[in-house]
Amino acid sequence: MSTDATARVRDEWNSQAASWFRQRESLFAASRPIHEWMIDHLDIRPGMRLLEIAAGPGDTGFLAAERLDGGRLLSTDLSPSMVESARKRGAELGITNADYRVLDAQTMDLPDASFDAVLCRWGFMLMPDPLASLRECRRVLVPGGRLVFAVFTGPEENPFASLPARILMEWGFLPKPTEGWHPGILALADRTRLLSLIDRAEFATVHVEPVSMVWTFSDLDDYWAFLVDLTALGPLVRTLPAETRDRFRAAIDEQLARFTSPAGIALSSRCWCGVCRTASVS
Repeated sequence: MSTDATARVRDEWNSQAASWFRQRESLFAASRPIHEWMIDHLDIRPGMRLLEIAAGPGDTGFLAAERLDGGRLLSTDLSPSMVESARKRGAELGITNADYRVLDAQTMDLPDASFDAVLCRWGFMLMPDPLASLRECRRVLVPGGRLVFAVFTGPEENPFASLPARILMEWGFLPKPTEGWHPGILALADRTRLLSLIDRAEFATVHVEPVSMVWTFSDLDDYWAFLVDLTALGPLVRTLPAETRDRFRAAIDEQLARFTSPAGIALSSRCWCGVCRTASVS
């Protein structure tokens, strides 16, 4: 894997961490169906050792931590600033059975078979080497342990990301999809590609299904702040020349008209949610 690419990802999410913490309640509310699906498929048991990778502000892991009954959560992220956001969020929620650590999920400094389960919401698609991370997840899981994850499906189901990405591609600021691997919000939209990666990571079983959610915004300014401050496209948008950024904003506003009502803007969204299990001891 490219250490330069990983460093760029770390820097990008360091720059977003404060915004994610400020918007933690609205982000959690919109994505709650994804959190709940993941927790429902985690098979929580007393004393469970749970690892969350690419945790961001940590809410998925915290939902589980409240139910571990003597177990413990290790909440991790590549970004030190995101880890601090998770630490603050955990304290805010009164979580007492969590530890926090900066960790590159592509190469984890963790012992083999040291966790009963791993969570990863919206992480694999943004990693320079998702296969390395999937293999690491399998390595740190006990026999019969499970990885529960979520990534976004295709562009038609996720206009919140595909509309701005399409414009940026047409204008030459974002590379168009090719056969190679390019991290991005929709990089694992293809179910066949996703399943192929999981197969290469050598999990024993896998189940993947679509789960829907809705992003809601009060107005165009609200969506624009979300795009710039909270999404993986934000760092690129912030580097556009001022005149180009204004033209881009106008194009976005025009595209969002069909999703707008007197109540605001509603953008449907869908994820592939999955459970991968390691082989049990015979």
